[in-house]
This record gives sequence, C-alpha cells and structure tokens, in this order.
Amino acid sequence: MAGYSSGATDQNRNIRRAFVSVGSKKVHYRVCGSGPAVVLLHDSPRSSRLHTPTMLGLANSFTVFALDTPGYGNSDPLGIEQPEIGDFADALDQALGALGLRDVPLYATHTSAKIALDYAARYSGPPRLILDGLSIPTSPTPPDFIAAYMRPFVKDDDGAFIAKEWIRVRDMLRWFPWFNPDASKRMQLEVSPDWIRDYTLDLFAAGPHYSDAYAAAMRYDPKPALLGVTTPTVVGAKSDDVLFDSLQRVPTDKNSNLETAPLSADREEWLAWLIKELGQSANESISSAKSSSTFDDDHVYVDVNDGQIFARQYGDAAAPKVLVLDTPFLVQGQQWAEALKQDYRIILPDLPGFGESDALNSILPESFARAINSLLTELSDTPVAVLATGYAAPLAILLAHKYPHKVRQLIIDGGASQKSFPEASDLDELVPYFEFSHAGSHLHETWHMLRDSQASWPWHDRSNNAHRKIEPKFKHPYLYDSFMGVLKQPTHYGDAVRASFSAAADLPVPIQDTLFLELENDPAFCDLRSLSDKWPAARTTSRAADISNSADVVLNFLSTESQT
Repeated sequence: MAGYSSGATDQNRNIRRAFVSVGSKKVHYRVCGSGPAVVLLHDSPRSSRLHTPTMLGLANSFTVFALDTPGYGNSDPLGIEQPEIGDFADALDQALGALGLRDVPLYATHTSAKIALDYAARYSGPPRLILDGLSIPTSPTPPDFIAAYMRPFVKDDDGAFIAKEWIRVRDMLRWFPWFNPDASKRMQLEVSPDWIRDYTLDLFAAGPHYSDAYAAAMRYDPKPALLGVTTPTVVGAKSDDVLFDSLQRVPTDKNSNLETAPLSADREEWLAWLIKELGQSANESISSAKSSSTFDDDHVYVDVNDGQIFARQYGDAAAPKVLVLDTPFLVQGQQWAEALKQDYRIILPDLPGFGESDALNSILPESFARAINSLLTELSDTPVAVLATGYAAPLAILLAHKYPHKVRQLIIDGGASQKSFPEASDLDELVPYFEFSHAGSHLHETWHMLRDSQASWPWHDRSNNAHRKIEPKFKHPYLYDSFMGVLKQPTHYGDAVRASFSAAADLPVPIQDTLFLELENDPAFCDLRSLSDKWPAARTTSRAADISNSADVVLNFLSTESQT
C-alpha cells in the first residue's frame, strides 16, 4: 500500500481542531504550539489545512490558530448570495472576538490578505498585520473574467462533476487564467501529488462555496484600505509568487504604517521572516482560545488517547441519546440519524481513521471500543442506545460488552454475523487504497465504490448473490460526506472495518436488550436469525427496504425499553 503523508489527515497529534460559535454559524479552526498567540488565514479555495506545515514550524514559538474562512474547510458559509470582502472581514472580527484573539498578530495570504486588510482598516486590531501576496491590480478585474474564472461548482448525482473539477484543478497548475490554455499563458509550476490531493480536497470541501471569497477578492480594490490602515502592516511576497509584482504598487510613500518585504522563494528563509514579523507584537498574555466548541453544538471534536474523534449531533440536546455507528461509509448511518432525530439526540461519529477522526495507533477491536467509550464519556452523562449498521455491528456489540454501563440498548441493522464479511484475503478489495492518478481515476473509483455499496454487499461483488434489497441512495447528498471522508484519509478509512472483521470472529453476548433488524434475502443480513436466537435478551424483527419506513420499529423498541 502506498503511503500518503500530506497534511490532509492532520495525523500529527500536536494539531487539534475545534469549532467556535459565531451567532448561528460555526467557524472551524486548528491550533497547536505554546507561547503568545498568533492567527493564520488561508487563501482560496484552501482551508486551514494549507497551514499545517507552517503551524508546526511556528509551534515552538507561538500558540498558532489557523481559521477556516466561512464556506471553506469545515466552517459554515456566510449565507449571503454574493458576499463581499467586507462581509468576510466582519465575520473575521466576530470569530476573533469569540476566540479572544482580536489583539494578536494576524498573518494572511492571497485572498485572505484582502479580508485581513479590510478588517484591519475598519476595526481596531490587530497589533500587527502581515500580508503575504496581496493582489493590487492596475485596473479592475472585468466581470466576464471573474465569471469565467469562477465557473460554478455544481454537484450532480452521477459524479460527472468530479471529472469537470479535476480538469479545473489540473489546468489551474498549467495556465493563467486556467480557462485559457494558450502557450503564452503557461505557468512554471512544479507541485507534488500530495499538494494536488490537498488542493482538490479543499476545493471539494468548499464545493459550491469555493468562489465566495475568491470572487469577492477579485472584485475588491485594496487601495483605499491600504491608504487608511493604521495598523503596522508589512506586505510581502516570495520571488516566485504570481503577486510579487504587486509589491511595487504598495503606497508606502502615502502611509507610514506600510512597509514591503520582497522575499526569497526558499521556505526556510520565509519561515524565519514570518517568525520575526509575528514576534514583533505577539502578546505573551494571550496564549489560548477563550472559547471553543461545547458539547451542545452540532459538530464537535472529542479528545481520545490517540487524537480526536469528530462527531455530528442531530436533534434536541436534552433528548435521550442514540449513538449511530456506521463503517466504512456514512450513507446508512446518516439515513438513520435523519429518521430518528425528531425523537432522540443522535450522535454520529466519523470512526477513527475516517473523515475528520484521527486514525488510532492500533486497529485492534478493543482500541476502537475504548475510543468510542471515550467519546460517550464526553458526550453523554447517561447510558445511550447504540444503533449499528453495516460493518460497524461487531464493534457496537463489543462496546456494549466491555462498557455495559455506557450502553442501555442495542439495535443491529445487518453486518453482525461473520458470514456477512468477506474472507480476510478480500479485505483489501473491500476497503482498497486508490493510488493517486494524474488522470483523477482515484476520485472516480471512490465515487463508484460508494454507489456500488448501495447496490451490492460487499460492494465489489458483481454476482447476483451480492444484490442488495435496500433502496439504493444514489443522489449526491447521500454520498458526498462519505466521498469526502474517504478522500481525507485514503489509507485509513477502512481501519474500523478491519477491526470489526476481527471482532466478528468471536462475538461476545452482551447483556443489553437487543433488537436485530432483518431484511429478507439481503446479503448484509445473512445468519442474523441464528445469531439472535443464541442471545437471551435479543429479538428479531423485519425492517423495510427504506430506512425512513423502518423508523417506527426502532422508535417503538427504544420507547418500550426506556420505560422498563
């Protein structure tokens, strides 16, 4: 299996992730290091993922916060049809205020340089502004150019958008503008496959919002803000930056608060410069965020022994809790969450190694059970019901057996029997690693794996015996989160399946009342009846092909058991 060690997985445990609430919106950020606080902002369509190497380079000197701009990474979009740079600057002020970071140095690059500049010109902070690559055009960017450059990102159910966006990514590395493949427009760029994967990941994470700040920056004229800013501001650019020539247009002669810094293309020299600039006004008394995510929020990160687990939460925070487990994808789990959230508080985690949850150091089943137990310790003061679907079922059973005080009931939706798993030799086919391809085939293979998982069990079995009886969910809203979850950790997304496979070989018999759901002739549900017959506290009932039509069965079970 080929390795992949870019910043996409944040496997360095020194970097933590969290959310801060700004009104009804969530702003996602990364943080690491110790010492005085500094803030980093990214360009478009990237996210704070871009700054992972820089954060580690600064961590010995500063507590480094890297924010996702609204609509990018994991931050909620602004909800404005055509936001302008001023809207993003207002949102930045609110986020910094919520984090207690208004009085710390601020570094921003490319798109975010304009956001930070507008913020500094209209608000009372930061104490020092470092703009790396500020576009100062000689004339306004024509609207037709912006429209062509910012072609809408439109998802579709067939996955055709993947090819379209992959071509955009490849051509953005060859020509400027990317939509004009002319020999005279060719750029001299050399980037690694890891860089392309990260860029693609951020573009796809932003999706239809990728152009929100990007286009706003093209429409924004920075000259008035440069003339009016009272914050000490340095505008720098590396010699290989396409915006290097803009340095000569910084009006240092008209505003004494401005200075320019032509920089070497050497990364080590650039990092030394950045440390020096940030250190000039860093405040030793500000070393950590004032607030972060709370456990009543919809999205949370929870610390476990090997890193962090990301969990989505649905429904009333005061309602009884149901933990929904699904692997290696979330398609069925999200449907169960939607079906039950009107009556219960649903916790749906990315299992370790998938999506936003760090991979564990061990893929033993007990390691996964321990990590899930840590999640429950933080998110629930009372025992929860656990609903497991697909290959997550053995992990749920092990969890209930090892931590009986945390689990009050079990609902098993297929996948519990060892006979429902492929042979050990076939696990690499069940959760394959798709090698990076400059043709983008790894993206298409991921998408079709998800589609096939709705039609066959296991997904790669094309025989008639593998045909599923569930209602397939082929529309992109059902597939997209799982698509992103696999892309974020292409070498680890199947870790939970491998752990569950091991657990299925020797399933314990938990003491909790257990409901086995059964869908006749669906291969995911094979041998469940014989398994449930061996459990004193188990019962089996039929479920519908569509999860939305099966909710009443589960709700009745949960309601009856909660009253006994």
